[in-house]
Parts: sequence; structure tokens; C-alpha cells
Amino acid sequence: MNPRLLAFDVAEDPPPMTELSIYDHIDAPHIDGFFRSRRGQFKLEVKPDGSTALEGTTWYTHSIWPTWYWKLWSDAILHRIHGRVLEHIKADAERHGA
Repeated sequence: MNPRLLAFDVAEDPPPMTELSIYDHIDAPHIDGFFRSRRGQFKLEVKPDGSTALEGTTWYTHSIWPTWYWKLWSDAILHRIHGRVLEHIKADAERHGA
């Protein structure tokens, strides 16, 4: 067991799209399952200066054609999500003196 690693499998993805509508729920099955998060992890690494780096990683698959084009967008979106999550963790740790 590694106390510096939190790894997890993604059991279920959120709906791929939420539509603004007068109806309570709109199901869009034609876009469901094209992007799937498979697993993720957060890893702590002690740096030489004594500070700690936190790295987030997500493994995913998608079946959107053309894959080379949509991989650029998928990677960019996940990078932004990681940035937001890691900044939130950093701010919370600094606020609580961790």
C-alpha cells in the first residue's frame, strides 16, 4: 500500500450533456458512451526543497471520429478539470495550514 497514492476506478460517468429545457429530463442516448473515464489517481511527491507536488491523472477512452481531432479537445478539457481540482485542493490545504 502506498500512502502517497490515491487511485480509483470510475464506476459511472455523469450524463454527457445537460440541456436547458422546459422538461425535467432529456435523454440524449446518441451521445452516451462516446467518452468514458476509466480510472484516476492523485499522487503526492516530496520535492528536493521539502515542498510537496500533487499530480492528478485520468485514464479515459473515447470513440468519437476523427479520434485524432477529438483527442486534442478531450486532453485539453481534462487538463482544465485537473487544474481546477488541484487549485481547489491547494487553496484548501493552504487555508487549513496543511
